[in-house]
Amino acid sequence: MQPNNERESLESRVRDVVKDAGFLLQETEHVGARQGRYAGTPPYLARPLGQILQALYPSGLYSHQALALNHLGAGRDVCLTTSTASGKSLVFMAGAAELLLRDPNAKVICLYPAKALIQDQLDKWRKFLETLSLRPGYIDGAVPMDVREKTLTECRVVLMTPDVAHAWMMSRASQAPIRPFLDSVRMLVLDEAHVYDGVFGTNMAYFIRRLLAVSAIDRVIASTATIGEPASLLERLTGRDFVVVDDGDDGAPRPSKSILLVRGGDKSFDNTVTLIRELASRGMGRFLAFADSRRMVEQIVAASERGAATSDQSEDEGPEDAHDAERSVLPYRSGYEEEDRKGIQRALTEGTLAGVVSTSALELGLDVGEIDIVILLDSPPTVKAFWQRVGRAGRRNPAVCVLIDSRGTVGAQPDGLRGYLRRAVEPGWLYLQNRYLQYTQALCAAHEIAGLGGRADRSRLSSLPAPFNEMLENELNPVEAVAEDLYHLKQRGQAGPHYEFPVRSGIEKGFVVREHLIGARSLGTVTFSQVLREAFPGAIYYYMARPYRVTQVNYRAGEVAVKGTKRWTTRATLQNMVFPRLQGFLNGKRSGRGFIVETPLQVSERVVGFTEKRGPNKQVHVYGPGSPFAQRPLQRMLDTTGVCWHFDEPRSVNLAVGEAVLEAFAALCGIEMRDIGVGLFHTKPSAFWATECQGVCIYDATHGSLRLTQQLAERFEEVCAFALKLDASGTMISGGARDESGRGIQLLASLVAGTERVGRSDRQEEEAPQDPTADIVRVIAANQPAVLLDEVSREVRVIAFRYTPKGPMYQLESLRPGNTWMVPREAVQPISGVTLMEELNLVTGERRSLGEAE
Repeated sequence: MQPNNERESLESRVRDVVKDAGFLLQETEHVGARQGRYAGTPPYLARPLGQILQALYPSGLYSHQALALNHLGAGRDVCLTTSTASGKSLVFMAGAAELLLRDPNAKVICLYPAKALIQDQLDKWRKFLETLSLRPGYIDGAVPMDVREKTLTECRVVLMTPDVAHAWMMSRASQAPIRPFLDSVRMLVLDEAHVYDGVFGTNMAYFIRRLLAVSAIDRVIASTATIGEPASLLERLTGRDFVVVDDGDDGAPRPSKSILLVRGGDKSFDNTVTLIRELASRGMGRFLAFADSRRMVEQIVAASERGAATSDQSEDEGPEDAHDAERSVLPYRSGYEEEDRKGIQRALTEGTLAGVVSTSALELGLDVGEIDIVILLDSPPTVKAFWQRVGRAGRRNPAVCVLIDSRGTVGAQPDGLRGYLRRAVEPGWLYLQNRYLQYTQALCAAHEIAGLGGRADRSRLSSLPAPFNEMLENELNPVEAVAEDLYHLKQRGQAGPHYEFPVRSGIEKGFVVREHLIGARSLGTVTFSQVLREAFPGAIYYYMARPYRVTQVNYRAGEVAVKGTKRWTTRATLQNMVFPRLQGFLNGKRSGRGFIVETPLQVSERVVGFTEKRGPNKQVHVYGPGSPFAQRPLQRMLDTTGVCWHFDEPRSVNLAVGEAVLEAFAALCGIEMRDIGVGLFHTKPSAFWATECQGVCIYDATHGSLRLTQQLAERFEEVCAFALKLDASGTMISGGARDESGRGIQLLASLVAGTERVGRSDRQEEEAPQDPTADIVRVIAANQPAVLLDEVSREVRVIAFRYTPKGPMYQLESLRPGNTWMVPREAVQPISGVTLMEELNLVTGERRSLGEAE
């Protein structure tokens, strides 16, 4: 263990750099060193394995490693939640080796959530298993098909990403050599299980049960970062009971760390760029800097490479800059090409880079050598992320973490930094009730079970929600028509649901970014929600800190075309409109002055243009006729849930107040801001509220919802109080409207305090699905706006309803003026409270107006 004076020397030098960069040091906390605790090798292990462990670790295993192996020996599923670099991989390898030595026919599958992590861990598996004459292999998306099949046949331990296991392996579960492999797999290893959160985690919960249903797996070993309620997360993720080996059992030694809380002034961006440049130039040690947006990562590195740190972008050409080999700091994020990603990791490990600025992509346990300094460019969105990032430094030597509290969320905590460090770690968030994810997973499961002739253990699916199993049964033995809102998913899945619906992104369409050059070089991938934020028509898209102008977004081809440009920046002009379905509210409170309610809703997210910054100058661009970038807005429609509020005091229902509450909610409850959104709504009189009203809504930005905002409904007054603290510090993102938002938040809190809970008897059930054989049907009236359910659900205009030889169809206005096109009725939905509906008699042709859709 290194002495404290080494930590103090590094801390002193980092303090000097922080000061020189223009930051003010607010507080300092120290996390003390910890001595190692050891235990003997479990006696039940096979003799060769026990001898190897004793030779490799003559002082014994860490106490938590021995404890975990003893639990495995007792037939338990095990989850390790010990600290970063505590030797969790050894438990995986020893547990797998014990099984393989006892059962010569058994095999093990190990799921790692990133290709980079597989390459990082594969060498460790090889070195450990080769002494036992056992051979591991790996399969990711880059491995050729013939090599994949050979790996399954010849290797007894196979490392995979969930992506390739879902799309390739499970889609061929009945075929050789996959079928014999699955029949032999006895153990599943889940590394970095805390990553399985949100949409990815919800899909994984279904995927793992599908894997269990078609394999012989009877033991699971998992590891996670320090999280709240790990046994509960693993039970929801797998449907199995786990024994947890946690931080209290951790026997690994730990060097000391210093955590410096700092604040910047009005030029926080410039201060940050100067800090990165100074750390790189002074050679104080290797560093990782973490930011929570891809855009921030790219722009920080781009700015640090210029001669002077300034947020006013110069007009230097980006793609003509120095080669990567000449750069001392590089960006790192998801969506990079594999060659670029590997190059960054290799350079950092070999010491040719001074540091990397990364999103959460480098939170994973990749071995990039010793890191001396971690910089958090803002307070992380979750406690889990904070400790995971801090844990990347100081694995062997004392380290320093600099936490830049740019929004004041740490200072607003009770007892400041000390209180922030003592916060409870959040549990993982899965929402298995997402209707759209349920159906895509049912399509995949039906394909697998049908391919096996029904020879699958469906009891392993029984812990999933009943609607999923009902959807699955209806796919295997159809007796009911597919629900209208799911019809477009059925159509998309015809060519193969495993490839159409990736486990990582669910139903959201992905795009490849390609350069306008010979050979069409790929510059990474983006989802459609990322297109709306960073790759919209006309946007300056940064890749490896180099700027490219987006010239076209091709929906059908799934491509974003770009060309090299100057180092300018752009920000989308967003218009978010919300359409609540108040009659089906989930829970709510009401008074004579207004209401607050969690409810199903539709959301229209539109990019109507953008603002471009060229040095100190700004230019506003609006899409439309004559625009060189787009003739109409870029849009997506979401079917989700959210929290809506309306009160008779206008200052409590403006967008500035909504943005302030959104920011406080994300900071207080550990929600990623990219997973939620804010918009305005306007509703007509209804059974829930007797008059027209307008208000603010904070919503889940995920198709089908994850019900993240359920926490907002339950803790609304607490969130308002925290928003007032942030507002008083003057550091909110919405700081330009500080006075307005502060008074509005105070009014909102007092108005909410005067509401009373609404009984469930006030809730109206939604209309029953239409009988497709009925003579009278509800249809969208002519010349009405509606939602086309396709890969990027968007608003369209219905010209007319037609009954054709192909069945009932809607005639839609085309994107090309004067043209129309026909789509099945099931592919179009009304917009709540906006679209006019009518009742149509298919025999007589008579029509009767029904008013707006509810």
